Amino acid sequence: MGRPVATLLVLCFISVTARAAAFRVHGRLLADDAMEGGAVVPIHWTQAMNYVANFTIGTPPQPASAVIDLAGELVWTQCKQCGRCFEQGTPLFDPTASNTYRAEPCGTPLCESIPSDVRNCSGNVCAYEASTNAGDTFAVGTAKASLAFGCVVASDIDTMGGSSGIVGLGRTPWSLVTQTGVAAFSYCLAPHDAGKNSALFLGSSAKLAGGGKAASTPFVNISGNGNDLSNYYKVQLEGLKAGDAMIPLPPSGSTVLLDTFSPISFLVDGAYQAVKKAVTVAVGAPPMATPVEPFDLCFPKSGASGAAPDLVFTFRGGAAMTVAASNYLLDYKNGTVCLAMLSSARLNSTTELSLLGSLQQENIHFLFDLDKETLSFEPADCTKLS
Repeated sequence: MGRPVATLLVLCFISVTARAAAFRVHGRLLADDAMEGGAVVPIHWTQAMNYVANFTIGTPPQPASAVIDLAGELVWTQCKQCGRCFEQGTPLFDPTASNTYRAEPCGTPLCESIPSDVRNCSGNVCAYEASTNAGDTFAVGTAKASLAFGCVVASDIDTMGGSSGIVGLGRTPWSLVTQTGVAAFSYCLAPHDAGKNSALFLGSSAKLAGGGKAASTPFVNISGNGNDLSNYYKVQLEGLKAGDAMIPLPPSGSTVLLDTFSPISFLVDGAYQAVKKAVTVAVGAPPMATPVEPFDLCFPKSGASGAAPDLVFTFRGGAAMTVAASNYLLDYKNGTVCLAMLSSARLNSTTELSLLGSLQQENIHFLFDLDKETLSFEPADCTKLS
């Protein structure tokens, strides 16, 4: 699995509070270069259980690869001056080798948008998490954009499975989608075991096929829960079914955080326990006494006598999304199958928060309309959209 799942879960917990807290990074915006013609970014699944994009930085271009993080606050990569960093599959980015590299001065709108508790200015260089700044031109898919990015000089992460950083798509001033000024983006994640590329669409390239299969639901906000989740795209879950069985939810439903960094989903505890029971009964295989970490439910594939049900999530406005059993039952190894979901109590979150991970999003095309503040989605063969 590449990166240990325990580390992954720790990072997912970090992401619920502040994703950049594990790094000392810095960022710089060169220009608002909106991708007028749109962009298509190929992304692929890795053994670290992440979807990764390959891109270049600088002039002349230097290769990099980064995990696509829907709630990520910024774009960052490790740099040559890194004194404590994890191993990666591409050379460290060398800012001194790029003739378009520039530092972000203090006092600019982008610098001021960085939270004061992680912003540090020294020598008129705007620093994020007490480091220095960088900036350059990114080649992303079929388009180029000049944007701020983090240049990691120290990290507490052990590994990113060969990737050099993260491409953040979150709702922050320094994410990729905000800096490029796109009005919409979409992605379609191919099944992780298909061996095919997935695709991220930016700007005018982001559109659904239509044909009456698409559903839409508004984004929602959360207030008063003690967590800063403003970087997340959030929707309201109002109904959940496992086959024909209704799954209990809190009276007000559950706010769902959409995430691509975590491969597994987290459901409010009551709903999770009900799904776990429904799957156990439907499959008919005896659960393993000691499940594979970090999962709560695993069973031998050979012992299954029945088929697991589809899960149907109904969001505000009646938007129904079907998650096939193949999306939430992970064929782990050695004939072991595990439920790729956990209780949201694992995240130490409030009782009404859930999280939809990347495995459960496979073969569904998601469109994020930033102008209309809506999420639309439709079933799709994502192997054919890359």
